[in-house]
Amino acid sequence: MQEQYDLFTTNPGTSGYRLDYLEIYNWGTFNETIYRIAPEGNNSLLTGANASGKSTLIDALLTLLVPFKKDRFYNQSSGNERKGDRTEETYVLGNYGNIQSDGESSVSTQRLRDKNTYSIILASFKNNHEKIVTLFQVRWFVSGELKCVYGFSIAPLTIKDDFHDFDGSKGDWRRTIEKKYNVGTQKRKVEFYDVIRDYKDRVINALGLRSDKALTLFNQVVGVKVLNDLDDFIRNNMLEQRNAEAEYISLNDSFATLINAKTQIEKVKEQIAQLKPINDNAIQIEKLQQSLTKIQRHRELSVYWFAVKNVKLADVRLEELNNKLEILNRQLNDLYDQKDALRQEETRLTQAINDDEVGKQIKDLSESILRLEKTKQDRIEKRELYDDYARKLELEVNTTEQGFETNRAKANKEKQKCAEDIASANEELRIAKNTQERIEKEIQENIDVLNQLKKNDNNISGKEAMIRDMILDAVGATSKEIPFIGEIIRVKNDERKWENSIEKILHNFALRLIVPDKYYRAVCDYVNSHNLNGRIVFQRQERRASLNSFQALHDNCLLNKVEFNIESPYHEWVEGVIADQYNYTCVTNLEEFYQYKDKAVTIEGLIKSVHNKHEKDDRKHVNERANYILGWDNKEKIAAIRALVLKLQAEQKENANAIAIINGKISSIGTRKESFDYILNLFQSYEEINWSVVATEIQQKTRQKETLEKSNDKLKTLSEQLDNVQKDLRTLESKTIIAKAKAIGQTEDKIKDVQKTYDDNANIIRPIGDQDTSEFEQENTDILDVNFDTIATVQKDFQRRIHDKESKLIEIKNSIEKEVANLIRAFKYPSPEIYEKYSDWRADVHALPEAIHLVGAYQQFYQHLVDEDLVSSEKRFNDFLHETLMNKITDFRWFFQKWDDSIKETIRMLNKSLKEIDFATVAPSTYIQLVNTRRISKEISEFRQQLEEAVPNIHEMNGTIDGRCRHFETKIEPLIRRLGNEQWRRRVTDVRQWYSYKAEEFYTETAQKRRTYEGMGQLSGGEKAQLTYTILGSAIAYQFGLTTDGLQANSFRFIAIDEAFKAQDEDKARYLISLCKQLHLQLLVVTPSDNIHIVKDDISFVHYVERRGNESVLLDMRIEQFKEEQDKFLANDNAR
Repeated sequence: MQEQYDLFTTNPGTSGYRLDYLEIYNWGTFNETIYRIAPEGNNSLLTGANASGKSTLIDALLTLLVPFKKDRFYNQSSGNERKGDRTEETYVLGNYGNIQSDGESSVSTQRLRDKNTYSIILASFKNNHEKIVTLFQVRWFVSGELKCVYGFSIAPLTIKDDFHDFDGSKGDWRRTIEKKYNVGTQKRKVEFYDVIRDYKDRVINALGLRSDKALTLFNQVVGVKVLNDLDDFIRNNMLEQRNAEAEYISLNDSFATLINAKTQIEKVKEQIAQLKPINDNAIQIEKLQQSLTKIQRHRELSVYWFAVKNVKLADVRLEELNNKLEILNRQLNDLYDQKDALRQEETRLTQAINDDEVGKQIKDLSESILRLEKTKQDRIEKRELYDDYARKLELEVNTTEQGFETNRAKANKEKQKCAEDIASANEELRIAKNTQERIEKEIQENIDVLNQLKKNDNNISGKEAMIRDMILDAVGATSKEIPFIGEIIRVKNDERKWENSIEKILHNFALRLIVPDKYYRAVCDYVNSHNLNGRIVFQRQERRASLNSFQALHDNCLLNKVEFNIESPYHEWVEGVIADQYNYTCVTNLEEFYQYKDKAVTIEGLIKSVHNKHEKDDRKHVNERANYILGWDNKEKIAAIRALVLKLQAEQKENANAIAIINGKISSIGTRKESFDYILNLFQSYEEINWSVVATEIQQKTRQKETLEKSNDKLKTLSEQLDNVQKDLRTLESKTIIAKAKAIGQTEDKIKDVQKTYDDNANIIRPIGDQDTSEFEQENTDILDVNFDTIATVQKDFQRRIHDKESKLIEIKNSIEKEVANLIRAFKYPSPEIYEKYSDWRADVHALPEAIHLVGAYQQFYQHLVDEDLVSSEKRFNDFLHETLMNKITDFRWFFQKWDDSIKETIRMLNKSLKEIDFATVAPSTYIQLVNTRRISKEISEFRQQLEEAVPNIHEMNGTIDGRCRHFETKIEPLIRRLGNEQWRRRVTDVRQWYSYKAEEFYTETAQKRRTYEGMGQLSGGEKAQLTYTILGSAIAYQFGLTTDGLQANSFRFIAIDEAFKAQDEDKARYLISLCKQLHLQLLVVTPSDNIHIVKDDISFVHYVERRGNESVLLDMRIEQFKEEQDKFLANDNAR
């Protein structure tokens, strides 16, 4: 009977390399102390509370064994969302949290160390032949950049003995180790590596690992999860991935020149096709330009010809106009003589009338009538103005004197009422403005609270926050160092229904400050010596360290409904205080409430505290979410206050509208009052608007004047003569003389215009000199017969016609030039498809000008392409096609054939290992075998067919150039082009994807098939776990170099599993342990303390991690010592 090897023993004398000890210095939150775990080749347990530092130790092991960052994942137990938080640099610096300083929006990282530090991690493995493999890595910063030296040793190095004189880049520490271990020996005991790949290869070789995949497998085992997709798991975790991308790149590079040559031909042809219309249009533009040049010459000659013609015609017209002007001036002098004679007769007749007495009376009456007419008109206008105001004020219009007095009395009464209404409206305005001031004050107060909340990123504002800021400024601390207790606690999301009740219980406690010993004296001194203008409560922190993770809590206690900010160093202390003093029982009805003597609270907020005290506070401000103070995230409180501010702003807007209405009302009443004031002050007596009495007086005086005029015949005769003389005088002055003077002026204006025409055209001729216009006149005979009156129209018409002709040609030319410009632009800046197809197009056309007048450069480029480039490109393609269409495509196909064969071989080797693993947990014994079958995939089938057809046969290789070209274009190029699609290429060139994978279970004795495993959806959780671990075990056996007897010294026998049991039942865990026993593996189990019972009978050592403030500490003990400590703790807990 074969000897059974039990992995879980305290006896280290088993085969293969096992972890002897692990040491770290300045790694993560393990600070300034060398920490060591020493399982001595035995199975051990790494345990402690969440966030204590367990994963930090596992990540040190991963860093040593899986050196490439891409192959490992830190902090695997935390879930995907936090894996990226940790890096080698954050571990060296000891990052432990983030903090936002007061008054700043950015968040800074909290660290235990700066960049003057260094970090060392070291692990030593030993086999049953006492052969040792020690791996170490040393990290430090140079000019802010992290440096690392990788080390391998066959001696048992330790940090204390071998790295105590570390001096960074100076290298004395390295020379000391060299001298100690490598001088005077035939074989080097310590090797240093600066290149990760060399270090990795040394690790693989020394530990007997099969390939790089073994390191990746170690990383996967650390965070092992039960698989949900068997097919995907086998494909991605069990089979080797080869670099098909590199093979494609090699193939693509080999044919790049040929493809580029073909592309060059296509590009030249495309450029010729685009340049041809540019060349044709450029020729047409040249012809149009010749026609335009001739038209421009005629336009220039026409200016000279019309100028000469204008001078000649103007000279004749000037002579005619000067003669006419002379005649008109003589006629005007005769008219002025007639005017003088009539003026003398007018004077004689006027004097004769003035000498008559009756005439004087008539004159006085006439003057009096004129004055009365003026008075009458003034009163009519004033009466109209009065009626306008009366109409607006709803008073009587067209009134009598009695009505006028009645209107005045009514106006006085209405004026007084307006004054009273204004006073009443002003009172309304005062009340509304007071309301506005109150709302503005409330809005500002809430905005101030918002600003305070944004500044502190917590829910505590107001006087307490201001006093805390004063204390922080005085002692030089941060808000994270002296926090409010409320900043460390918040109600869990799924317990929000209890938030109001919990806020009431913890309100005063949450407003206390926590003061650590570091600042205790300074805070006391400041608070004692200053008037705080308010109240503050602070509590000195008492440090406690214990195994609190073993303590059980009731489901309905307050402590289970809140959570704590684990980034705060005080969260455990606060949790302990709440557990001791505030851990109220949360009940959902009064019947439960009555069952508790004290410390109970209902969801409605009725609190029963100690000494039978009952309290319920339903004041509005207590129940408003805006006044809640718990939590280190104040987003909800900010949202509540913003909602309140929006409500107040709505009230403010409504009140502002009311104020605007009241102001409008006051303005309207004021306007009406002013109108009453105006009508009372401007119209004080009825006489001011009584125009009818004046009209009567005018009628009387007019009758008197007419009577006097009828009684005097002489006067009548003189008056008639005077009227006739004055009539003739007016006619002469207003018509005859003016008409004659106007005719003279018009003639003089014409002379000026003609003279200007003469001068302007003479000035045109003078600088030009004599010009030959005979050809011009022969081609434009229609303009020769002109006179002075028509020359301007003829000239304008001629200029219009020549302009139209020129414009039409320019329009045609511009249209062609625009088309050429577009063609040039399209040529210089073609579509993205052109750039994508012809990558050097831009370089070809870069030097070509964009200006249309330089289109000749494109014509030269076009001719060069036609005469030279096309010919040379076609020759180069044909020559290269003949020389290079050989074996590269065959090599490409052979790569996939070899990969296909390796997958089959890997499955065979895995099945060999699986056959030795007892899969069934109960009799009869069974084993698992993996099966790979071709997948039905249209894309993969097409790729494989294209790949086969692309390989040329002898006939095609030795055929004509056209035959080789045709094979390239129809078989090879389509494949390469399609492979250029990265997504398609990745889908079809991964040979692992060519197969579907499943597992089959067989009876060991009969080899008869028992069950097939394909989809995992029908399996129970235990069956999934069992199958996962079994297949993973076969991969470990294959990659770690194990065989069935378990005696290989040169094999790797160590795995670590981070929190593997936290989400699984004991049966799954037991199977995993049993599997490890079959494979003779040393196991480091990482699990919280509440799962220790699953493995405590199978381990020899316990490594206990505890968080103390911002740092982690490590206690290393045998299992017996741990059990004693645990029993003592539970006994003390039960005694309480």
